[in-house]
Amino acid sequence: MLLRDPVHGLISFSGATARLVTRLLDCAEVQRLRRIRALGLAALAFPGGEHSRFAHAVGAAHVMQRYLDRVRTLAQELPPHDRIDDHWAHVALAAALLHDLGHGPLSHTFEAVLPGAPRHEVWTSRILLDPDTQVHRVLAELDPTAPALVERLIHGQGPIGHLARAVSGTFDVDRCDYLMRDSYMTGVRYGLLDVDWLLASLRLYVPEGSTSARLAVDGEKGLTAVEGFFLARLYMYRQVYLHKAARAAEMMIRALFRRLCELGPEPGTPPVLEDLLRGRDVDVHRYLRLDDHALAEALAAYTRSADPVLRELADGLVGRRLFKTLRLGPQVDSAAAEVRLAEVLAGEGVAPAYLGAIDRVEIDAYTDDEALMVLRSGGRVQRLLDASPLLRGLARERFVHHRAVFPPALRARVSAALSDMT
Repeated sequence: MLLRDPVHGLISFSGATARLVTRLLDCAEVQRLRRIRALGLAALAFPGGEHSRFAHAVGAAHVMQRYLDRVRTLAQELPPHDRIDDHWAHVALAAALLHDLGHGPLSHTFEAVLPGAPRHEVWTSRILLDPDTQVHRVLAELDPTAPALVERLIHGQGPIGHLARAVSGTFDVDRCDYLMRDSYMTGVRYGLLDVDWLLASLRLYVPEGSTSARLAVDGEKGLTAVEGFFLARLYMYRQVYLHKAARAAEMMIRALFRRLCELGPEPGTPPVLEDLLRGRDVDVHRYLRLDDHALAEALAAYTRSADPVLRELADGLVGRRLFKTLRLGPQVDSAAAEVRLAEVLAGEGVAPAYLGAIDRVEIDAYTDDEALMVLRSGGRVQRLLDASPLLRGLARERFVHHRAVFPPALRARVSAALSDMT
């Protein structure tokens, strides 16, 4: 099996691995990921950012395959129970490929607009463990225990600790692919990773008093690549994931969904979405009918709604007439800013009040994770914080994205009311 990929070049799977990957890719639950945009509404800020969860899933499986190839060369450094045989290699590849099955329309954006609904990780587990899904049947043919093993591995749990961390951890195959893919597709050159060097410098070691191997990097050659990984993640959050236009669009769709909850049944709303809005139980097969196409059709219908608020929000999202934003100081009290913004909205007769919002997101530049260590000559082991002055400095930093978000007509009034908070 040979695939062309803009990020990794040629991706190939062979033998029994190719047969498994091909069968999983053909499953309806995996093909649905073609209809889920990985970056959600960020494409409104970055025209190239239209790539799908499907492409990311294939990329994550490719990085996992490369990780497995590297670990095989380190087998003699591992206790027998931490070595990866063909069975566990297939389980790991399936976990990497299927880890995002539960995403709803527009990926993480959907979770933000339905805060009380199950998260995508929960839906992923339900899809994998449902005996009526195609992915479950394919995995069960591999091994009746495989669906449960894959499901646990996706949540970072399993008998082989380093493998579980490679699927779901601070430094995992998921992040290694999406940072590079999001960077490439948006044209932002901050998410570039030296994956070749990262893998070449990867080591495994067994801590004193333990019987399980943990991830490490060769401190003589791998530390710079690891530093680059964490810098890339920070830069992508600041430049892409928290871009002001993308966040404004997300505030608009949150407001739109809130309005839908207030209005009751609205023409054009998919029945499964209506149930989710009302907090009703939804089974796996109905949930899987939701994708970006279904949401796009609903938004098109809402542009013809009799409700002026819903119609204006849908028009703005469909036609990219987004709310404006005003940067606020990181030290500004969000509650005080909300009060002032509400006063402006009320003074202009804007209702409902949630058409204006204060958006505050705080990012720790680096949080120490002892699951990844630095291996020095002579077998000495260091924490990343102790080995890297750069990461030690980042660990003391917290970056704050803090903005007021409001309808375009209020720009002058909001700027004046919040002038001392910018």
